[in-house]
Amino acid sequence: MNTVNDIIDGMTPIDGGFHVKDLNDEHCVDVMRMAYDWRVVLGRRGHVIYDHGWCYFGHGHDENGHPRSMHTARLRAIAAAIAWDGTGSPDGYDKQAC
Repeated sequence: MNTVNDIIDGMTPIDGGFHVKDLNDEHCVDVMRMAYDWRVVLGRRGHVIYDHGWCYFGHGHDENGHPRSMHTARLRAIAAAIAWDGTGSPDGYDKQAC
């Protein structure tokens, strides 16, 4: 069984985040660190152009009043990116970025 650290260690670091997976010959899913959150992005392979992004907040409180952190935001974003097939929106995001 893979641990969270095993999964993170297996991702490819890119400028500003991690490459999670390729979807096809054109598109990929990456997780990018922003100032106050982590973002799951649907982009073009090569990690230069992003078509859309979804934010996972690393500040404030969630809908149940629990404090958020950049650590939990990163874990939520990575889990969503791994599970997401690239259609619709990834699960559990807090805000559409673009």
